[in-house]
Amino acid sequence: MKISEKLKNLPTLWVAIMAFGVALGGFFIGNGVYNSLAARTVTVKGLAEMDVVADTAVWNIKFSRVGGDLVRVQSDIDNDIAKTRKFLTDNGFEESELQNMRITVRDKFAGYSELQRKAEEQNDRYVIETGVMVRSNSVNLVDAVSRKMGELVRQGVTVTEDYAGPIYVFNGLNNIKIKMIELATKNATSAGEQFAKDAGATLGKIKTANQGTFSISSRDQVDAWSDNEKQSINKRVRVVSTITFFLR
Repeated sequence: MKISEKLKNLPTLWVAIMAFGVALGGFFIGNGVYNSLAARTVTVKGLAEMDVVADTAVWNIKFSRVGGDLVRVQSDIDNDIAKTRKFLTDNGFEESELQNMRITVRDKFAGYSELQRKAEEQNDRYVIETGVMVRSNSVNLVDAVSRKMGELVRQGVTVTEDYAGPIYVFNGLNNIKIKMIELATKNATSAGEQFAKDAGATLGKIKTANQGTFSISSRDQVDAWSDNEKQSINKRVRVVSTITFFLR
């Protein structure tokens, strides 16, 4: 090809190169804008709460006897067990819901010499402690009967149960987890949409999500100085989901 012909084709070559450059530049600019938008995110939290009722109650009724004659003390304990079980069945519990607790025996003079033991009052040498455990799904019955313990005391049973009384357990957490996570996600999405609207953007897809930990607390304050969830029949389950959304 002659030099004159090459020169004629030179403008066309430059046009092709420039067109390619513009297209390539447009690609990088467009891709950069896309990446910039994709990097815009918002992180929001969604709360879900549900009130539930305990489905199991565990109640340890403890009592003790003290005396100098171990056999007599044990006999008194056996009578206390019988009275306690009768008290419970008379108030509506099934025998299958009752279980005798382990017996512990304590000798106050253990390790004393014979001379030391003779110098001590023998009437309270032995202490036997035991009780009856109630495990029942009738949580309202447990709550009602636990308030009638004075009747058992009037029968001569030395009740020494802990002040906390029965504990109430909710075992149905797995049955409500999915529903609560859906609600928490919905609430987080609503918060994200509001943020995007205020920012003049549109909420995109989820980038990351953390469902958080489920917690159970008392629905109502148990008493003036305590908020022990295990003392409460009515409980509140709570979960907070943390979700990061892309913004468009």
